[in-house]
Amino acid sequence: MEQGALTLFATAPKGLELLLVEELRALGAINPREKLAGVSFQGDLMLAYKACLWSRLANRILLFLTKVPAATPEELYKGVQTIKWDEHVARDGTLAVHFISSNSNITHTLFGAQKVKDAIVDQMREKFGVRPSVARDQPDISVYVYLHRNEATISLDLSGESLHKRGYRQEGGAAPLKENLAAAILLRSGWQDIAKAGGALEDPMCGSATLLIEAAQMAADIAPGLARQYFGFLGWKKHQAALWKKLIAEAETRKQQGLPNLPTIVGHDEDAYAIKIAFENIDKAGLRGKIHVEKRDLSAFVPKANAKPGLVVTNPPYGERLGEVEELKPLYTLLGERLKEYFQGWHAAVFTGNPELGKVMGLRAKKYYALYNGAIACKLFLFDVKLEAFVDRSEEADNERRIRTAQRAIEGQDVNAVQMFVNRLQKNLKHLKRQAKKQQLTSYRVYDADIPEYAFAIDIENDSAQVQEYQAPRFVDSEKVMQRRQEVLAVLPEILGLPSTKIFFKIVDRKK
Repeated sequence: MEQGALTLFATAPKGLELLLVEELRALGAINPREKLAGVSFQGDLMLAYKACLWSRLANRILLFLTKVPAATPEELYKGVQTIKWDEHVARDGTLAVHFISSNSNITHTLFGAQKVKDAIVDQMREKFGVRPSVARDQPDISVYVYLHRNEATISLDLSGESLHKRGYRQEGGAAPLKENLAAAILLRSGWQDIAKAGGALEDPMCGSATLLIEAAQMAADIAPGLARQYFGFLGWKKHQAALWKKLIAEAETRKQQGLPNLPTIVGHDEDAYAIKIAFENIDKAGLRGKIHVEKRDLSAFVPKANAKPGLVVTNPPYGERLGEVEELKPLYTLLGERLKEYFQGWHAAVFTGNPELGKVMGLRAKKYYALYNGAIACKLFLFDVKLEAFVDRSEEADNERRIRTAQRAIEGQDVNAVQMFVNRLQKNLKHLKRQAKKQQLTSYRVYDADIPEYAFAIDIENDSAQVQEYQAPRFVDSEKVMQRRQEVLAVLPEILGLPSTKIFFKIVDRKK
């Protein structure tokens, strides 16, 4: 660490740490290192200010003050008082305390915060006869204490409140993306390079326009903290106002230079109220006329006229209960169909809390990332919309995939176990084919659980086969059930003399 450098820590949502390391390094951070729930780094006060102003990913920028033992409330109190608080806050100033405890004796966070506050104000009262007061909103300093294994790390929160609050969002939809998560989605999607090349960005389910606004700010080189009116260092006694003013002026210049170069950015949503909120957010972000949003159903989603192929990015709804997931499958299928029909040559990014829904789009993802939307584990799927990535989701294609999977599964296994089934089916076929021909039948059953271990019903219908597996009782080992299913499916094309695409399969209740 360079002499005189500050020890800093940027907190971040889970899954964003590696991206944040790269972002801080680009800002000039010394030795940025991924840690649990954030990134540690060193730098001077200018870097700390830059991180507050320019980080698109961090929640908070913390300035390390000290680390003290704190196994008891008294030890915590004593440790907090080792800091000269009059160097940080005016005697009649305001403060707030944020306290987090992990694997420690002091588990009650409100009690811990109260003890820290008492230590600070008691020290100031003894020294000056007056004391700072507590302010929940926009205090002069915000003290951040992380107690882990009875050791307290005491820092100043230079951001004051989470940096994801850019100052432009009036109101989100039902479950809006936080701004720093939206920024991470765009970074993982390669939006910065696409925007530099003049590629457009479109979101067919844009909601309150968070992805659109974050994309515009990135493309126009707008500092995400430029519209914020409050930071945690503005009332801090060591704040260097001239330095901050200089950084703000530089950011304003970059914004004015970047805005004219914005590529096409478009958002649609079927919800008129969401579009109203999107307009208000865009306006407050100072991007009126730079982002186009309108009410439009997904079924009418096509590229904006003359838009250069770029990125389709969206955060569709995802159900948490089974019924909701089933209801949403047509939506994801439709999204895939619109992409394949109208957006060939584009990139696409779909962020969802239910990866199974992503599979019904009919597009093969080139890459995916695990991210979190709050506590919800999500996946970001990245696609190149081109013919090679198209997945046939027809029943016939599903049949072929199922048979191929079964054949791979039994490769190298002893096939003697299935030989009884094979012999019985061949015998039935020989006999029943003759009868069907005589009676001019096009549909007939050739097997119906003749061997109890292989509980299947197989019907020949014209040039295809319908295979039904009777659902096994609960006491039957599920692995054994799967093994028998794979054995049967693997051998059927050869025995029946049918292509895999023509062998249809489903599981049925024996009673039905």
